[in-house]
Amino acid sequence: MLFQMCYGPEIPSIYEMIKENPRITIDELKEIFQYTTATDISSLIENTISFLMTIQFIEKKESGYLAICGDWDVIMFLKRLVEISKNEPTNSLNYVFTTLYYELFIKPNKLYIEDVHYSVNKHFNEIMVGKEKINAWKRIMEFFGLGYRMYTGFYALPHLSLLQQLVKRSGSFSGSLYQYCLDNIHPIIPCIHQGQIFDGLLMGLSFLNKEEIIHLERKQDLPYPSFGSKQQWNWITI
Repeated sequence: MLFQMCYGPEIPSIYEMIKENPRITIDELKEIFQYTTATDISSLIENTISFLMTIQFIEKKESGYLAICGDWDVIMFLKRLVEISKNEPTNSLNYVFTTLYYELFIKPNKLYIEDVHYSVNKHFNEIMVGKEKINAWKRIMEFFGLGYRMYTGFYALPHLSLLQQLVKRSGSFSGSLYQYCLDNIHPIIPCIHQGQIFDGLLMGLSFLNKEEIIHLERKQDLPYPSFGSKQQWNWITI
């Protein structure tokens, strides 16, 4: 199950430790990461293992675990969440975890939700999700770059560092802004609904444009939709 009581940083850390030590056991992981006897991190280790098993980054081998995805890659992780969302029944917790971002933020083009717990249970009314699970979701999504915990809510503004990784990974491109986002970003960070690009993504791209990491412009007489507060962009060059 994906709704685990995790924080974020321990997920890639434990994955890399498993990759470097094939067939490592949970007890051995506890010995490595338990740096003080004042607290017990057993449940955190077990929750992280369950999370990594669910996204199919590791597999159980006898009494230990094996990494099966090479070096940790946040883009692969986010793509895996999208893949899981397409294969889960709509009344499952994994479906809620993997589609929450798209359903509550992207589809209504909403940057900030103050009470995510209330909104989730109102929207996904076939299943109840506890507040601690939602808090864990917010922590994990913030760590992996999909937004920020703000006050009691969540601000769905993708981190610039993540967008820079996506731009770098996509390579050189010159063409329709919409098509670029559809082909290169949406499969990793859901960002398009009914032909519209999510405002949070456009805000991030506009900053990369100011930093001259990418170039956004509007080309006349082209059959491409325009975006931005003044419909000023329909073309992207990388």
